[in-house]
Amino acid sequence: MGSVFLPHLNTGWHVDQAILSEDDRLVIIRFGRDDDKECMLMDELLNKIAIKVSQFAVIYLCDIDKVPDFNEMYELYDPMTLIFFFRNKHMMCDFGTGNNNKMNFNVSNKQELIDIIETIYRGATKGKGLVVAPKDYSYINKRGGR
Repeated sequence: MGSVFLPHLNTGWHVDQAILSEDDRLVIIRFGRDDDKECMLMDELLNKIAIKVSQFAVIYLCDIDKVPDFNEMYELYDPMTLIFFFRNKHMMCDFGTGNNNKMNFNVSNKQELIDIIETIYRGATKGKGLVVAPKDYSYINKRGGR
């Protein structure tokens, strides 16, 4: 199976352009540090599904050290964060974690991530600002740590 090169957004302007550039697809931006283990795991998964979701989603990577412009606005304090946008609107998703603004945890397999992306896309196209994830991830906060 082919691999896709996921584009990096190297300035705040590029992030804004990426969000503004899509009218019909979900824009997913992975914020974090490229060399962080959590990011590398998510990037690998995103890379594997990029072609499968390309009809309804586009994926970008953004290193929060190189582009700190959004760190405060989106509270990018976690090692890895996925944020979803549709038609220039920040999409909220209820994962059961208490944080509806972003996905700041890794999932274990490709299909699980595809399901999340499809669910958010379907909600977005119906005009929903908040979408409920296909699965409850409330157990994630109970693992200790963050």
